[in-house]
Amino acid sequence: MTTDQISPRQLMIIVILYAIGTAILVIPASVAADAKQDAWMPQIVSIAMGIVLVWLYVFISKKFPQCSIYEINDKVFGKWLGKFITLSLALLTLIFSSQVVFYVGHFMATQIMPETPIQSIHIIFMLIVIMGAKLGIVVMLRTAEIFFPWIVLLFILFMVINIPNMELNNLLPIGEITPLPVVRSAVRITSYTYISLFITIGPIIHQVTSMQRAKKAYLIGVIVSGIMMLLLIVSSVLVLGADNTAMQVYPSYALAQRINIANFLQRIEVIAAFLWLVSIYFKLSMFFYTTIRGIAHVFHFRDYKMLCFPLGLIVTVLSLVVYPNTSYEEKWDSLTFIPLALLIGIIYPLLIVLIGWMRKSSLRR
Repeated sequence: MTTDQISPRQLMIIVILYAIGTAILVIPASVAADAKQDAWMPQIVSIAMGIVLVWLYVFISKKFPQCSIYEINDKVFGKWLGKFITLSLALLTLIFSSQVVFYVGHFMATQIMPETPIQSIHIIFMLIVIMGAKLGIVVMLRTAEIFFPWIVLLFILFMVINIPNMELNNLLPIGEITPLPVVRSAVRITSYTYISLFITIGPIIHQVTSMQRAKKAYLIGVIVSGIMMLLLIVSSVLVLGADNTAMQVYPSYALAQRINIANFLQRIEVIAAFLWLVSIYFKLSMFFYTTIRGIAHVFHFRDYKMLCFPLGLIVTVLSLVVYPNTSYEEKWDSLTFIPLALLIGIIYPLLIVLIGWMRKSSLRR
């Protein structure tokens, strides 16, 4: 077992960056399409869901102290079934990694560098991810600490300079949405932000120096990322309007393109691009780290770092074929990813709690 230590502050930062990752550009559109001008309501419900999930995940970590999620699988489900579940999670995060790389390439090729081959973007981005994985989780989290203040500063700046473009009438009428779209949209947001935290934070949470402080850091990370997403959704609706937000592929990027102060401060959509690329880098790195650590655990590799380059090549190639087209991507994200996220983020942790309780009860008898 690794002896590398992670501070609660580093855990909080990686939770925030992971949660806003892919969501910062794509969630406002899907929520506005479902909830219209009341898109802020599902986000509030999603924050509440995230807090409940944090309690569940920390509860499991406290029940199995000093154990990674892979060791928990072995203890709860047995050696062979535990290895099978760990390998399934590793393969699943491998697919998720390739999908995230696709998001990066698609965004860069359609919005910023249309003449650059998408293959080049995928390769360069994955090389940086492989480099981070080889340096180790502690170095990666220290890097996140360096970037985090700049991300917060740029996000606040982004929100403030959008105030002149906001129209309060775009939020009216308030409360027209029915409960079903609120729950549906909240589940969608939570699937992209908090639900998969269990399988990505699970491999490292036992390395946090204090589990009590880890719970607080986990909770703060969920709340802060939720507030950031709430501000982004509200700003998108206020500036673009609900219908226009729903039609945009990347609403927050379109939001940045609207900024024009005195015909001097304009065309600063690079801020939105920077925020998204940095946060998605750490989300992708967590997926990739989960993959290589899971495979190393199953096949008993002493050094997981030897897997970085070959698995990085697989992710790069898979990212080019994982989504044949955007229609397939939309169907996967709405019909397949959300049930899959519910399975690995809710049903799977509850099974660990239930089976772990049953085993302890049988031992007492």
